[in-house]
Amino acid sequence: MKRNVFYKVIVMMVLSLSIGLGSKTVQATSDHSLSDGTYTAGEEISEGLTKFSIPEGAAVISVSRGNNDIIYETLSDEEYSSKRFTISLKAGDKIDITLYDGAHNIEVQQIPKLDMKSISAGFYEVGTDIPAGTYTLDIDRPGDGYDMAYIDVFDGQYNEMDSFSLYYDDDPFAYNLSAGEKVYISSLIGTMSFKEKILVPKSIALSKSSLSLMVNRTAQLTATISPSSAINKSVSWTTSKPEIATVDAKGNVKARKAGSTTITATANGDPSIKKNMQVTVTDIVPTSLKLSKSTLYIANNQTVKVTATIAPSDAANKTILWKSSNTKVAKVDSKGNIKGIVNGSATITATAKDNAKVYKTVAVKVSTKTVKVNKTSLSITAGKTGTLTASVSPSDSVDKTIKWKSASTKIATVDSKGKVTGKAKGTTTVTATVKGAKDFKVKVTVNAPIMAKSVKLNKTSATISKGKTLTLSATVSPSHTTNKTVKWKSSNTKIAKVDSKGKVTAIGVGTAKITATTINGKASSTTIHVPYSKSLSAGKWKAGKDLPAGRYKITTKSGSGNLFIALNANDRYVNEILSSEDDGFGVTVVTTDIKSGDSIEISGLDRVQFTKVSNVKSNTLHAGYWTVGKDIAAGRYKITTSSSSGNLFIYRGQNLLVNEILSNERDDYSVTSVTTTLKTGDRINISGLNKVSFSKR
Repeated sequence: MKRNVFYKVIVMMVLSLSIGLGSKTVQATSDHSLSDGTYTAGEEISEGLTKFSIPEGAAVISVSRGNNDIIYETLSDEEYSSKRFTISLKAGDKIDITLYDGAHNIEVQQIPKLDMKSISAGFYEVGTDIPAGTYTLDIDRPGDGYDMAYIDVFDGQYNEMDSFSLYYDDDPFAYNLSAGEKVYISSLIGTMSFKEKILVPKSIALSKSSLSLMVNRTAQLTATISPSSAINKSVSWTTSKPEIATVDAKGNVKARKAGSTTITATANGDPSIKKNMQVTVTDIVPTSLKLSKSTLYIANNQTVKVTATIAPSDAANKTILWKSSNTKVAKVDSKGNIKGIVNGSATITATAKDNAKVYKTVAVKVSTKTVKVNKTSLSITAGKTGTLTASVSPSDSVDKTIKWKSASTKIATVDSKGKVTGKAKGTTTVTATVKGAKDFKVKVTVNAPIMAKSVKLNKTSATISKGKTLTLSATVSPSHTTNKTVKWKSSNTKIAKVDSKGKVTAIGVGTAKITATTINGKASSTTIHVPYSKSLSAGKWKAGKDLPAGRYKITTKSGSGNLFIALNANDRYVNEILSSEDDGFGVTVVTTDIKSGDSIEISGLDRVQFTKVSNVKSNTLHAGYWTVGKDIAAGRYKITTSSSSGNLFIYRGQNLLVNEILSNERDDYSVTSVTTTLKTGDRINISGLNKVSFSKR
């Protein structure tokens, strides 16, 4: 056998012929000739094994079955071409025939049975045309000295499973074919033989020589047929007593009841070949035991049931034998109910009746039932709470529910979990009661509450933009105040509202006071300012019309562009590159007063935010206009910048006191510091700088 060899190729020019069949009616026949056209098996051509041959010329024949094109073959009368092709047709198959090179027809012949010794090129079905089995394949009647066959094997859905070639001078080889497979032989000029290899079983070996099983248990037996080359290696399984044990077709044995039976494996390839095996079935006995308790601490006259679980669950006898080592201390009945008699210790043993080796014990200790509380006294402040914890012994006691009671609920109350709440100054007793045990009493002292003397907020004032939030915190003094709860309130909820946790939300423009008040009336307030804010886009705007007059902090979040404001005074104007970040070329914020009639021009910016602000009291200023006495205190200052470079102007009345290019680096065009005395009313103009520091001298 040779695989992946160079195929013999017949190159032909196929002429497309249009043959009109018209209304011609052709009856299905077994032997006849066909011309060009398309035919249906079961109508014009009979079903079954059919041989197509070409007497002269050439023809292309193709067959489709449902959605599958199953063959496409060229037949020719030339010396190196195949002149015939055989296929097992099924009803509904479409056969398409095209004649050329002088061909007048193609002959059709029904074949009753395939001759396995003389198989020509064709499409055959295993189980219908060729029996399933292992065959020796051989081109024993080649058409010429170069004859060979291409063989393709398909599954039942016409998926290719194997493909190989066989030459006339190849040694015969064995190949196994299964029912439902399809064999496609092409390019064969002569014929080949399929000789079946028949090997029968000679002996059987079982995986076990004998088998012992408990009821309801299973085991799998395997049978090995010898020789290994036997064609049929399957076996049949039988049992002599199915009421004792059954066996299925796969050798799975299942025990049914105690006894013995014989399991037999018979070779299907030769029923005279058998192998027997003895199977013994026994009842299932307990192999382990589990108790619901391994130790038990109970009180006198108390009964507790201990549950015993036998394994395996299908043991034939699950009876448990119970016994006490000291019946004066604890007794046990046949159902595992253990009763404490007097204080002391005993061992209860549970034993499987069917297997004395399987047992478990319970260590039992009997003692007087008691209840204890974690404290004998408790001191709390009125309005505060404390928790008492009670425990009941022995641990496996029944009726362990603890009931709590206060002798005076006006002084202190207690809930079902031992939580004590102080109500008023004084002393009372809280009692823990458990059925069958002596009560436990706790002395509770309630002290007068410590009232708040003051409350302080973390901010005295704050500015919040509309829609933003700020959380205030309140500190109540003294630190050991009994109740530090405060109530929050806004003086104007249309401007700012506050929740129960001090979270302030700016609602509208204006000022509101947020007040925190203790339960005894101590209060503190924070003034919240919500400034006016408006966003302008690129374009020209007029103050007083598009923007109210006022002092504004001007910023942007939309990149970088130009801001120009022409103010109604000869010495007041803004001409800045405004940027959303400190990039070294522009400023990130400008603060200035804007009056009605001032013109505002924005270029290259989608959004510029104008937020109303008050005068600051700071020694660090940025780009914009500032007034000494309002924004910075009068005094002598050394003025520096951490920004790259910009302009610093200082006016006193109509006089220009300072006109410098201020830089953070020394160069030929600027200064790194200016020292001057500022007086109340002096005006400062900063341009191109994000940060200018004024250090007192």
